[in-house]
Amino acid sequence: MSNPRPVAVTGLSVLTALGRGPEAQLSGEPTFSEVRRFDTGALRVRYAALAAETGTLDEELDLAVATACAQAGVDRSTTTLLLAMHEPPECDFNAARIYTSACVSGSTALADAAALIRRGRADRIVVAGAYLVEPYQFALFDAGRALAYDNVVRPFSAQRRGTLLGDGVAAVVLEAGTGLAQLAGWGRAGDAHHPCQPAPDGRGLAAALRRALQRAEVSAEDVGYVNANATGTIFSDQAEAAALKAVFRSSPPVSSTKGLHGHALEASGVVEFVVTVQALLEGKLPVNAGFLGSDPHCEVDLILDAPRSVRTRVGVSVNSAFGGANTALVVKV
Repeated sequence: MSNPRPVAVTGLSVLTALGRGPEAQLSGEPTFSEVRRFDTGALRVRYAALAAETGTLDEELDLAVATACAQAGVDRSTTTLLLAMHEPPECDFNAARIYTSACVSGSTALADAAALIRRGRADRIVVAGAYLVEPYQFALFDAGRALAYDNVVRPFSAQRRGTLLGDGVAAVVLEAGTGLAQLAGWGRAGDAHHPCQPAPDGRGLAAALRRALQRAEVSAEDVGYVNANATGTIFSDQAEAAALKAVFRSSPPVSSTKGLHGHALEASGVVEFVVTVQALLEGKLPVNAGFLGSDPHCEVDLILDAPRSVRTRVGVSVNSAFGGANTALVVKV
């Protein structure tokens, strides 16, 4: 397309254990506690990041979509909806598509929506992701020894022990034109290295980042914040750090907000995109929590101890998933 249309973010909604609304997501305090929602007595790990006073998954999803559409001033009944969820909701949300591509589901949905709008095939789209910690996935992650047995997520840190799950429900309205921010670029790439482990050199994520920056027409030096995928696991954090080092000559400020609100699985891409937009709008970059010490294989500029006040117009949110899938989304404000 010779004159691609700008893709604007016009509505945002999010719920995590940090609270409701984008403004609640920039805290420096992790939210992990012992799970009381269901019985974890037979499990190895019993901690997660659970939001207070939640409704059912469908109720929270409905509220998120309604809130984002109200902010944007659009009629949800006439706006295409893309969902990122582990399985279809019980209620009929009339979604055009449901993404179940693991931890890149939400970011893939956002990229698809942006591409449709930019090419003139849609004027507006709502993208929503939803996950509330439940016993089945919790038990699977526990059985696979993927959960942190010290009950803390420590992205990029020495002595990290794994990830922890967290509630996450978010919705984003994208439209052609101008708004709160722009989804300026997106990139996707696979590394085909291993069913569960990323390529150690991070080549898949690096390729996704380069494509997203190229599409956004910004240089690596323009990026003032990276919301990292980092799950607090050894191989994935090191591969991600390698990708960031390959793309950025000097590391921009980096944090993985999973250390605060946990891993929301399929919803992660939408949740973390909302956090990235809000961080740029406020000039307040969220902390990389749980840090104990430097890992020589993770040479990135981590935001430690407290949120960092930085004014920047460009940020990137990245996500990776089992199977070697990688995504990058470029935000401009």
